[in-house]
Amino acid sequence: MSDRNHRNNNSDDRHHARDDNRNNRDEGEPSSDSDKEISVSEVLYSASSYHAMVVPVSMTMILAALAVVFINTEQSLSQGEADMSQYQVWKTNDEQREYQSTGKNLAMSIGNSLVIVSFICAMTFVIVLFYKFRFMKCLIGYMIFSSSALLGLLGGTVFSVAIEKYRIPIDKFTFYFGLYNFAIVGTISIFFQMGIPTQVTQGYLVCTSVIMAYLATGTFDAWTTWSLLVMLALYDLCAVLTPCGPLKALVNLMQQEDAPDMPGLLYEAQLPSGVERQVRRTGNTSQRNNNNTEAPPTSDQNNVIPNSNTLTNTDSATDNDHATPARHPNRRSNEVASLPPERIVKVPLAIAKVYHLRLIASQPSRNSAISPSSSNSSVSTSPLLEDRVNDDSYYDRQFTAAELCAEVEAVLPSSGGRIEKLPSRNRNRYQVYDRHGDLRRTLIVDRQGRVMQEIEDDSDDESDGEYRTSNSIKLGLGDFVFYSVLVSKAAMYSFTTFAACMLVILAGMGATLILLSVYKAALPALPISIFLGVVFYLLTRIVIEPWIQTIFQAPFYV
Repeated sequence: MSDRNHRNNNSDDRHHARDDNRNNRDEGEPSSDSDKEISVSEVLYSASSYHAMVVPVSMTMILAALAVVFINTEQSLSQGEADMSQYQVWKTNDEQREYQSTGKNLAMSIGNSLVIVSFICAMTFVIVLFYKFRFMKCLIGYMIFSSSALLGLLGGTVFSVAIEKYRIPIDKFTFYFGLYNFAIVGTISIFFQMGIPTQVTQGYLVCTSVIMAYLATGTFDAWTTWSLLVMLALYDLCAVLTPCGPLKALVNLMQQEDAPDMPGLLYEAQLPSGVERQVRRTGNTSQRNNNNTEAPPTSDQNNVIPNSNTLTNTDSATDNDHATPARHPNRRSNEVASLPPERIVKVPLAIAKVYHLRLIASQPSRNSAISPSSSNSSVSTSPLLEDRVNDDSYYDRQFTAAELCAEVEAVLPSSGGRIEKLPSRNRNRYQVYDRHGDLRRTLIVDRQGRVMQEIEDDSDDESDGEYRTSNSIKLGLGDFVFYSVLVSKAAMYSFTTFAACMLVILAGMGATLILLSVYKAALPALPISIFLGVVFYLLTRIVIEPWIQTIFQAPFYV
């Protein structure tokens, strides 16, 4: 305690205290309260994010409300509720609800909502498992089928109701031909995106959300709709923030830099250049660094930070040779010979340790990756002759600096990615590419065997490796859909409730973006907006509208 008090009065000691705080963050200790303060750049990021998202969200809500009010008919609404009642546990109709008490109607709607939310939760866990074990063909295939069916079949239902209501003259061939092209182009633009403008993809994502909101509003009765919205907001809160939440697990998996893309679930909007957000790196930084130390600034004014795991080795889930022990040389040589040459790379042992790459060399190369003249003769090859060279526990031991600098042959993950050495006189630099061939980072191995990442960042507070930057904002399509369902249900009552709910939803989205800048982690987008929307819907319908009507009937003079 006395030493801390002394550092408060000494600027040089305060500098050391700041380094200690950084080391504590590298060791996975909780960050201080100063990490939650909002800087000017974060405020600009929140404003830019809100500006990028307010247009598509507003457009989706307005189009969904217009479709529900001006396309739906009494026949389509009654038919939709009758069809959906067959799948509900507690079946009710309008005539029964009129003679039942409010408490019973509320209890039955909550029960039906819990069943629906439970099914959604179970399906989300299935998606997480498919994504974790990289069953991407099955997952993407199902999503392509669902998206094409939604745009073609369900979209055709919306168009047919509109054609029948407004008596639009059109023949069957033209209708089905246009509907076929609408569905095919939409599926290609959402899932393939090659050569298609971003605006087209974003437009089809908005159309998908509008169709889903239209059908959800027309198939659920009022009691079930409002109960389901509240239950979904609570589910979203638990699924994203709790440690065992399925959405939290899915977000963590998708934030890994070697994670495959999964289009069709998120609406992504690019922010203006120069506006970036700091997001926390996933995982424990102390497990990814060799010595948990910070690197000094380089001569080219780039900061060097300890790197994070980019090439996650998925051979344990895809290959059977990952756990092959080194005590079977003949079997290992056959397996190495069967590997494609591009998966075998020579890297320093330090980089192989960071990414937990499987080693195939019997001993490290005598040519050190750093090649210090005084350490070539002292490189110890005995650790790599042990039988457990390919065990996961092999990297847990302590290596000397010469061993970490020695080059070894390693196997890159089967999911893709590569590491290339850059020609350099003063330092050993390696570039890491992801499965798509995009450059992810540049690594440097110093003479002590420390692996660091080279970044162009002059900010002293951001050079500790705890944060990375993101230049886009993403919002799930489910949030678009349920925002639109709430606004559409409010629009069925009056324009006043529609306007009030839409404004508070946009305000809740802005509050969520501010919290996103504070916590720098994925947050649920439904709770604040949905709760505000439900409260202001009831407040507007029960209090504000009757008060306005009273004023119009008997004006007050001031």
